[in-house]
Amino acid sequence: MMSHRTLPSLVGLLVAVLVGSGLYWLAENVGLALATGIAWGGGFATVVYGERQYSAHYPGSEWSNKWSTLGTVLITIAATVGIGSSFPVSFELRLGLQFLVIGTGFVGSMVATVAELERNAA
Repeated sequence: MMSHRTLPSLVGLLVAVLVGSGLYWLAENVGLALATGIAWGGGFATVVYGERQYSAHYPGSEWSNKWSTLGTVLITIAATVGIGSSFPVSFELRLGLQFLVIGTGFVGSMVATVAELERNAA
């Protein structure tokens, strides 16, 4: 069985490589692909880590998650409306920027969730 640190790292690395390489293929921008891959990879690694370490307390789909849901909705609106079709860049770059904004919000939310769980467990 994998250690509690190996699986999240592997998942994060896999997601980072997939997202980063896919975005580079689409938008041909190394910095954007790298930053977006790292954001999404870090987010998924944090989800796996949190679920494995704090499965009994990890957020589910209860009403108490309304703040996480609100944050997700607002970040998605910022990405899709703020960087919408009127944004004066190519479709590929716009899509890459949208993935970056949503990925950054995702990793921020996941890190905050795990930080709060660790704080409560201490």
